[in-house]
Amino acid sequence: MPSSKTTTSDPAGFTPHAVVGNDVFHVLIGTKDTRSLRTALLDLARVVAGSAAVRRAFLALEEPGITDSRLHEEWLGAASILRPEVMDRAQLVIHRRGTWTGIPRAPSTHEATMLDDVLHQHIARRPAPVGRVFGARDEIFRILFHQWLLRRGPVSVGSLMEMTGASHPTVAGAVRSLEHLLVRHSNRSVEFRSFPQDEWARWVAMSEVARGTVRFVDRSGKARSPESLLRRLGALGREDIAVGGVVGARHYYPSLDLVGTARLDVSVHSGRHAADLSFVERLDPALERTTRPDDSPALVIHGIRRAQSLFQPSDGCVPWADPVECLLDLHEARLEPQAMEFLQAFTDAKGSQ
Repeated sequence: MPSSKTTTSDPAGFTPHAVVGNDVFHVLIGTKDTRSLRTALLDLARVVAGSAAVRRAFLALEEPGITDSRLHEEWLGAASILRPEVMDRAQLVIHRRGTWTGIPRAPSTHEATMLDDVLHQHIARRPAPVGRVFGARDEIFRILFHQWLLRRGPVSVGSLMEMTGASHPTVAGAVRSLEHLLVRHSNRSVEFRSFPQDEWARWVAMSEVARGTVRFVDRSGKARSPESLLRRLGALGREDIAVGGVVGARHYYPSLDLVGTARLDVSVHSGRHAADLSFVERLDPALERTTRPDDSPALVIHGIRRAQSLFQPSDGCVPWADPVECLLDLHEARLEPQAMEFLQAFTDAKGSQ
């Protein structure tokens, strides 16, 4: 083992995500951009060239949106401009569906174990995404739909400003863009005239991205039940976290036709900032953040970005996510019949007024 200190950054300010002994690691999650790939390769190459103490430098790609053939082309392109003694100490490793491959060679069993640890730690440290920056129109639509579901009647522009945190011109412009769905009252308050089916279908399609959904799995074989996670969540006493999903939907509609609860869905109110997910480790240290679409999560977290959370207090310790969030959770969990049943319960209640 070299005795000199391993350099983990280069003069341009690049710092790899992890250092294990004399190996350095940098991770790209779901990258589809070959420019980012090239930049990361060159950054790692500078770290290698700047320190003889670096044994190997790994650029790890988690579920990249780049084909293997294109990755080989990019590697050969880098090899054509970098010194052989630098490329000999660098390696591109790819993680797809739980399996590591590599260029110019697959990682060894020991290296794959290190890569698993580095990847899991990197994913766990990442803040929850805040989603795309959807405009005030989308947030106001969601609030008006909330008002419609709960039969709360029209809402003023001033109230929409308070709920969203947006300015008067922004809210007024968003309301105008929804004009075809609304009834305007003499006091200038607005409400949906009927169920906005087409606009709601658009929201369902984009909700996972808009809410910055994050999933956690338990691979230990001793996963806690959603009920156990909920009890632990209640012990935290957090007012910025609310329970949704199947549990929340049953709060609003106890007759929901579903046996058992496969996962716990919670909403975290963080405004325009990335949500702090450090509380997950207190719920269960075995939970690991996952980006794999075929995983069955035990815990799913959704972001609430408006100024007011619209959470509802409960008799227990954890607030309830609003019914719109619960409905979106059912759609994201692919519980379409239950989502339709839940929505129909509110629609029937409106019709009986």
